[in-house]
Amino acid sequence: MKIPRVVFRLFETISDTCEREDLIPHESLVLAGVSGGVDSMFLLAFLQFYRAKTPFDLVACHLNHGIREREADFDEELVTSYCQSHGIPLISVKVRVPDYAKERKIGLEEAGRLLRRQAFEETAARRLEQKNYPGGFRIALAHHLDDRAESILMHLGRGSGLQGLVGIRYLDDPYIRPLLDVRNRELVEAARALDLPWREDASNLSREFLRNRIRLDLMPCWQEVLGYDPAPLLVRLGDLAQGDDRALSDLASENLARLCLPDGSLSLAGLVTQPQALVSRILNQYYDRTESASLSHAQLEALVELLGAVSFGKKKEARLSLPGGITALLRDGRLWLQKESVKEDRGDPEESGGK
Repeated sequence: MKIPRVVFRLFETISDTCEREDLIPHESLVLAGVSGGVDSMFLLAFLQFYRAKTPFDLVACHLNHGIREREADFDEELVTSYCQSHGIPLISVKVRVPDYAKERKIGLEEAGRLLRRQAFEETAARRLEQKNYPGGFRIALAHHLDDRAESILMHLGRGSGLQGLVGIRYLDDPYIRPLLDVRNRELVEAARALDLPWREDASNLSREFLRNRIRLDLMPCWQEVLGYDPAPLLVRLGDLAQGDDRALSDLASENLARLCLPDGSLSLAGLVTQPQALVSRILNQYYDRTESASLSHAQLEALVELLGAVSFGKKKEARLSLPGGITALLRDGRLWLQKESVKEDRGDPEESGGK
């Protein structure tokens, strides 16, 4: 099959991204999330092309979200037809996003994101039960450069820290985003040259969703005011933020190891001497050891406030309830985390989850 020049150039750009970011290991399983839109259909076409360079198993997964009723069925039919004609295994999952959103009292966007991830991860898990993959598995999503710019702007408006300013990441294990160096208009041009089928999702034009309002209203307005396209510069900001974020995280890891006492607790005296930019990161990494999760900004602020109060004598001891049934205990010059199921007989950190 002869590949049009514009498509080949874009495939090479995306290939460079995959190799630079080490997105697709040899002999791995790659599950591609395919909605039927131009972005995900082009991602699927690229992954077919890339298999000639890197050996991996490719499986497509489509989520019929039930938001647009018959339109959602048309999306599924298109993806099914394409996969059948190209010999790509396809797993289709039907859900009712509106019902899930109502039950959980969350928005449609958040409900759709949660159900998509659940469907992708469960599908990958079933495939892994059937075959061993030395390279592990990845879930490929079709976010592109414009999506990342919009994400950074959204986080900026929410007062995010450095991690939020990074925006969408190339690799967020097991999720990969090979198209992050490519503009949406490039994808559309190449998809047309490839005569690739796709469907337009009418919900992408709805101003009910924040991301759509940013894309349809805020970005064009900002470009008109500035006189240039802000998307590449927002992405450059994200790259700079990612470099700083990595450096601070590495410093926090080094200091966490140094501040850990033999019983697994943290030294309060050592913590209060750390730069403010590191304290929250050290506490977050310490919590992550127990719960494999991150604390919110408000939770970290509360913990830091108690840290200061106990360290400087305003309080003799303090405790703070955290997600996952965890309690942070501060006294006797130490901080440790304790599971609710563990009784605090002597306050011994060796019995707690902070070890």
